[in-house]
Amino acid sequence: MKTYEKLFLTLVGLGLAASLCLNWQRIQVERANKTIETVMEYNSLVRMAQEEGVPKEQVFKEFRDRGVTTLTVFDTSLDKLAQKGSVNVLTGAQLLELARVQQLRPEWQAIVDKPDFLVDALYISAGTSERALKEVEEDIRLRFGKERIVELSASPLILRFDGDTIISKNPIAGDERGVREMDLGPSTDELQDVTKNGFLVAIRPTNYCERYTAAAASEEEQINAFFRRLDDSGAKVSLIIGSGKQMLGNKKYLPLVAQNLLQRHITLGMVEGVTQLQFVKLEGMTELAKLADYQVARTYVIADAEQRKMQVFDAFRRWSLADEERNIRVNYIKTFLTPRDNKTLLQTNLDYVDRVTRDVASKGFAKGPADIYKVYQPSRLWYIPMAFSLAAAWCLYFLLLGILPERHYVKGVGIFGALVTAGLFAGPLGLVARQGVAFGAAVIFPVLSMHRMMGIWRKNGSKGSLGTVALRTCVHLFETILLSLIGAAMVGGILSDTRFLLEMDIYRGVKATFMLPVVLTFLLFLRTHGLWQQGEDWRKPFHRVMGFLDRPLNLKALFILGVFAFVAWVFIGRSGHTAGVPVPAIEQKLRFFLEETMWARPREKEFMIGHPAFFLAAWAAWKKLPTWFYGLCVTGTAIGQGSAVQTFAHMRSPILMSYVRALDGYGVGVAAGLIALAIFALAYPHVQAFYQKRRNPLG
Repeated sequence: MKTYEKLFLTLVGLGLAASLCLNWQRIQVERANKTIETVMEYNSLVRMAQEEGVPKEQVFKEFRDRGVTTLTVFDTSLDKLAQKGSVNVLTGAQLLELARVQQLRPEWQAIVDKPDFLVDALYISAGTSERALKEVEEDIRLRFGKERIVELSASPLILRFDGDTIISKNPIAGDERGVREMDLGPSTDELQDVTKNGFLVAIRPTNYCERYTAAAASEEEQINAFFRRLDDSGAKVSLIIGSGKQMLGNKKYLPLVAQNLLQRHITLGMVEGVTQLQFVKLEGMTELAKLADYQVARTYVIADAEQRKMQVFDAFRRWSLADEERNIRVNYIKTFLTPRDNKTLLQTNLDYVDRVTRDVASKGFAKGPADIYKVYQPSRLWYIPMAFSLAAAWCLYFLLLGILPERHYVKGVGIFGALVTAGLFAGPLGLVARQGVAFGAAVIFPVLSMHRMMGIWRKNGSKGSLGTVALRTCVHLFETILLSLIGAAMVGGILSDTRFLLEMDIYRGVKATFMLPVVLTFLLFLRTHGLWQQGEDWRKPFHRVMGFLDRPLNLKALFILGVFAFVAWVFIGRSGHTAGVPVPAIEQKLRFFLEETMWARPREKEFMIGHPAFFLAAWAAWKKLPTWFYGLCVTGTAIGQGSAVQTFAHMRSPILMSYVRALDGYGVGVAAGLIALAIFALAYPHVQAFYQKRRNPLG
């Protein structure tokens, strides 16, 4: 064994050992996070009870018995309170009209008769809740300023609120509202009603630090008043989930909010983005998570527009999958707004929630306040072996291409490894360096594992019978996947910390991770199959490529290029999180079948493309088929290896599930590969006879 080979194996072995140690630590962190909090909206349940004509307490009990643990409470407004009857809100114009028809009580008539009576103002009195009126007075003083609210009568208490009385001045834009629609603060009546009926509270405040007027109370005073109301209500608040476009306290007062959250052990619910990548855009949320020592629970909710188009079954099957695969710990379930399956609206939603909670429980999750990750940040010393392992792998690749001379391999590894290590310890640049190491490992190890297989096929590929080829290819595929997973272990190790597990930081270069192993494997194939020879200067193969490109383009070549362009479009468009190529209905059914039969559904790129191509490459080497066909199969094989490693880039997914997903892909891929092998082996004699007949029609 040559010196460079010994060094490569030693450094990769050390990097793998460090990676597996970090993988094990990560598994322990993930296993301690198994409680799911099921959340619904308080107002949605109240509205459903009203529509069904049943007491709201009965509806609350029905949903609580079906596993709902928490109800959300939003900020209230004058308009909402008036609709519920908690307070009475009248404009000056309405009072004048009532006075004209002599329908005012004496205390109201006295207000209208005063010379300082204002038409352009709101007049507020108690409805069913004296406390609601007191809180309205407090909130208006906080949000708008003390001079905006005037007490006109002490008994009964009547308030005048000076302000624009028009509601929804711009209903098309939806962002310009009258004072009756402006958010005031949480209602103690709602908070206590939630608690009285046996639920925890998920509070959803807007950002009071965006003051409505210059005369409003200070930001600090508004934040303290908010938390004081939560305390005084006696509600058991488990979650805070932002509402609107900004997090409470953004930007200057986020430390104050974080301090209050930590004192009360309130978890920050961070709602997953629509594309399942990171989170919905809410200014200040990630900064608040950091200030709150990452006391954060990943939260999933089906968007309103999407749920309206869904059947109950389609919505139901998403939840346990999200909890298992994406470490969701808050299931924020919104109600269906129309009845389904010939049931009442209430029964539709009761059955929906019941199926969701039962399915989640069947996966081994407990119900209660959402579990959170303990803060996990391994020592950077673990990264040093991985840095030199990466350097050894990439230098070997350049050596195989003939770019790096063998005599400079040790020096190249030392310089490359030292530079990467320096980047890992370079303060703020450390994150970029870690992402770079993860990207480099995800790309290079599948390529090197495929280079090993090309060497085996070149030496021994033509030996044995078809049955022998099939059996040894099963073993070779398993070995190749294991070697590719060295890169996966490094990805899962070097990116293991709380921020990556929560997906506040993410792996960068998803689409490139799919494409580069294919391109780099193709280059190695060309290197070993005649594009350039050992010891040749790089200019000679470059001139060969340019000569090939100088050939005239005919319709046949144009058609082939079009096919490749379509395949590339599908391949790239189906990767990553951005909207791309739609998934056909038959593939959706296949996915559902695999999700139901396997713990971790394997990826189609592996068992439908990569692994069958592996079997065909072995068969092509055995049959000594034309180089173009063999090269196409080898290149296709790289797709499966790259996909198996790229699975580990989803850091929100439990790493143990990612390993199982790769093994499941192997199992299904072997079955698909054997089928593909049988089809091609049976069809080959007929295809061969057909072409021989075309070449020699007279026999």
